[in-house]
Amino acid sequence: MTLHSDPEVVRVLTLHTVRVGRYGYYVEDLVPGRAEGGGIGGEPPGRWHGPGAAALGLEGDVTTEQFSRLMTGVHPEGDRPLGADRRRVTVAAYDQTFCAPKSVSLLHALARDEVAAAVATGHREAVDAALGYLATRAVGARRSVEGARQVLPTTGPISGVFLHRTSRALDPHLHAHVVTANVVEGADGRWSALDGRGLFAHARAAGSLYHATLRLQLRARLGVSWEVPSHGMGDVVGVEPGLRQLFSQRSAAIREHLYRTARPGPGAHRHRSTGAFYATRPEKDATRSVESLVPEWRARAAEVGYDLSALGRTIGPRRDEQVAARVDLDRLAEGLDRARCAGREVTDRDVVVLVARAAVGGATVGEVEGVTGRLVESLDATHRLGPARWDEVRRSGLHRPRLDAGRLGDVVRRSGDDLVRDLPDDGRAISRGDRIAKDAGREAARVRDPSRAGVDLVRTRAVDRGWER
Repeated sequence: MTLHSDPEVVRVLTLHTVRVGRYGYYVEDLVPGRAEGGGIGGEPPGRWHGPGAAALGLEGDVTTEQFSRLMTGVHPEGDRPLGADRRRVTVAAYDQTFCAPKSVSLLHALARDEVAAAVATGHREAVDAALGYLATRAVGARRSVEGARQVLPTTGPISGVFLHRTSRALDPHLHAHVVTANVVEGADGRWSALDGRGLFAHARAAGSLYHATLRLQLRARLGVSWEVPSHGMGDVVGVEPGLRQLFSQRSAAIREHLYRTARPGPGAHRHRSTGAFYATRPEKDATRSVESLVPEWRARAAEVGYDLSALGRTIGPRRDEQVAARVDLDRLAEGLDRARCAGREVTDRDVVVLVARAAVGGATVGEVEGVTGRLVESLDATHRLGPARWDEVRRSGLHRPRLDAGRLGDVVRRSGDDLVRDLPDDGRAISRGDRIAKDAGREAARVRDPSRAGVDLVRTRAVDRGWER
């Protein structure tokens, strides 16, 4: 397995490959009588997710048999192989792990039942929103056309979502493992491996959208307020930093390991962070349950003087109401200024990240993409990439058009509230690029042959998604 090496990505969304034969971790503990009780070694069974799963008739709980077949490239309801010979395939799936902030994990584990239930629902909605973004932006089927690798539209990803509630250090840690199978049906009707470059390219954006949606969900359901630092992973106001630190033993162990092994040199910290993650990683204790740990958590907090009843005071008066997105335009302009000062051009994926981080009160995927689209379209055509420049993209190896962060910051200051007025709020905004993708899918499905008329549109769609080389 390969952990993403960017420290900010590790905090917001981890993404690594699941090698063939290494998928048992997700289902091996789903034994009768334990999953229902919520034991750490037997968390609730996963749930099927994604349009590709629905197309295969997979719904409800993940079973060990179905999951194991899918991980080996076999139809989950039989023995029919999905795709060609997979003997050379080494990656069974991609694990995308969405982690709630520590304050949210503490509310879920230690607040009263109705608060914990609201947190669980908000977390699930946020994960689903981020997965919807990835399904439309980042998932394609690999093809070889005239000796060049191309990407086709698909019927959608096939994922199992596994909810876990503790860290390996047995602290409250609400997170979801989304295991997306490395097999997908292309628009030409053929099954093959998916193009994993899209998942990695959009990981930061998906993680930021998860957190923006989570903030909006919990603000609407519980009326909480948020404090959001520049990296975009906010915490609920009222859950004390000392309490969060008390239940962050894994982070403390990683920091201690980094301190002990400190070596000077540029870039050393990034590589050591990944090493420290694995060096301090304990084995998971499958004998404990969340229910058995709660009294220990309460006792630990009481020993250092924390009154957990104060968690209830984080809940605000505005609950179960429709709340509008709050994109802080000053914060967005500052983020773009930092990118400019660092000498970096940005892609529209980077803009998605910055807009999501600027939504301190939360926002839907549609709202974040709406602001992003308005910003990108505001630039002069010479600063954007259109379909006619496909040949240039292929020669240069660009993933996406590079945008001038300084110009974008100027647009934010000049446009003001026009950027956030009348945004789509259903999370399904369709941009011009999405329409191109849909047209490409229909054409490729019609001709059933990627070497014919659908290829040019498929290329356009791959560039639009941002990960065609």
